[in-house]
Amino acid sequence: MAGYAIAQILFIVFLWFNHINFPLNLEAMELLRVQHLQRLMQGLPLYPEPSSDFVALAYNPLSYVLTVPFAIVFGANLFTMRLVAILGMAGAGIVIFLAVRRQIQSNWWGMIAVGLFAAAYRVMDTYLDNAHAESLLLFSILLGCYLIDRSRNWMIECFAMLMFVAAFWFKQQGAIFAIAALIFLTWRSGFRKAWAYWMISGGLGAGLYAAMPDWVLGSRFHYFTWTVPRQWVEIQYWEVIRFLKLILFSYPVLAGVSLIVVLTQVQKLRHNIWYFMFPIAGLSGILATMTPGSNNNVYIPMGTWFIVVGVMALDRMMPRLKQFGLHFFAIALSFALFAYNPMSVIVSGQSQTVYQDFVSYLKTLPGTVYAPWIGQLQDQKVFSPSLHWVPLDDLVRGKNSDPTKHPPLEKLLQSVVQPKGKAYLLHNLPLEQDGRLSFLQQNYKLEADLGTRFQALRTLPKHYTLDYPRYLYRHVSK
Repeated sequence: MAGYAIAQILFIVFLWFNHINFPLNLEAMELLRVQHLQRLMQGLPLYPEPSSDFVALAYNPLSYVLTVPFAIVFGANLFTMRLVAILGMAGAGIVIFLAVRRQIQSNWWGMIAVGLFAAAYRVMDTYLDNAHAESLLLFSILLGCYLIDRSRNWMIECFAMLMFVAAFWFKQQGAIFAIAALIFLTWRSGFRKAWAYWMISGGLGAGLYAAMPDWVLGSRFHYFTWTVPRQWVEIQYWEVIRFLKLILFSYPVLAGVSLIVVLTQVQKLRHNIWYFMFPIAGLSGILATMTPGSNNNVYIPMGTWFIVVGVMALDRMMPRLKQFGLHFFAIALSFALFAYNPMSVIVSGQSQTVYQDFVSYLKTLPGTVYAPWIGQLQDQKVFSPSLHWVPLDDLVRGKNSDPTKHPPLEKLLQSVVQPKGKAYLLHNLPLEQDGRLSFLQQNYKLEADLGTRFQALRTLPKHYTLDYPRYLYRHVSK
């Protein structure tokens, strides 16, 4: 079993090398995140007023800031942002091993836990080595928990609290873990000793967020990171079903044994941060379900807790399970439920050649080109405007959104709706299938279906998979 776990880990390491130099999006927002990094390095605001030049993503900014030192060395590009994400994923794996080994006193169980984490790469929507904040969020939460678990030193606990505050600044989802960590430390240490933890979380977390001046990150920082995400909140039946199916089809054993052990060890919650955070991780998944339209990356912290606490739970239940060999069955079944076709996550060896063909093709078009699912390339500006589909959708999606009415989008896309000269639109899907931009059908007609010409540039599989640039539309005058 340990051999299979090691094989899963080695395969992930292979994927890191396979993915890091891929020239286009592995996930829809990667190139847009590069734009954010480039703006930061140019001294431009990350969260300006929405315009035809740029609309920001609704995420907190720490991942961009943390990437700057790496970008100074390697450039503000996909390679650099993926490198930072890979370091975060590797760090998360190391902390998982150390945490499980500390709790169980077994290298074997530690390796099984990391192997399960690696095997869950596809279940976690192949995000952890993409140019995103997911791995950094996860690493900071795990490291904070590990530091709290291994030491009662006041300074170390303060540093752990800093990790949880950092998790919030990586992504808003980290806030629930920061609040939970603050409650845990206060419960364990008492209010008299906990004042420093409250100062750290209040001063560098909520306080700094609330007081952030416009000149630091841009005049619309709070709008994009607070107002915009709030309007997404909605409970939809099919999202609840999707959430339950994810648990039942991917984590039934690990989630089940975790729940059993945590419920039977309630009296130890005050002294075991991993057990204490288990319902918090579950709550993070429930809250994520209330933002329809997201990929399964929003369930990564929950899934990781199922793995970590699940392995700890299997060890605790070992005396009963071992006599029937059920612990091996539980581990094997968990690995089996994570199984996927490995070829589906290996990018084409022809991607660089096809990318050069792609750029050359774009330069032959006699007019401006708008590619809503790309935004802008990392190394040259070939698209105009460079507005990305995701932040445009972020501005208008929510329970009161009417997909047939798009006044904010039409205003931002005025240069696309009424270009001054010849203009093209390059899409990954037929335009009529794009609920947000289908109104452009009255302005654009299909010029060419490029078929599989750029198939080597397809994104990695996600819950919402976007494939590759294929459909070219030409602007037509009315």
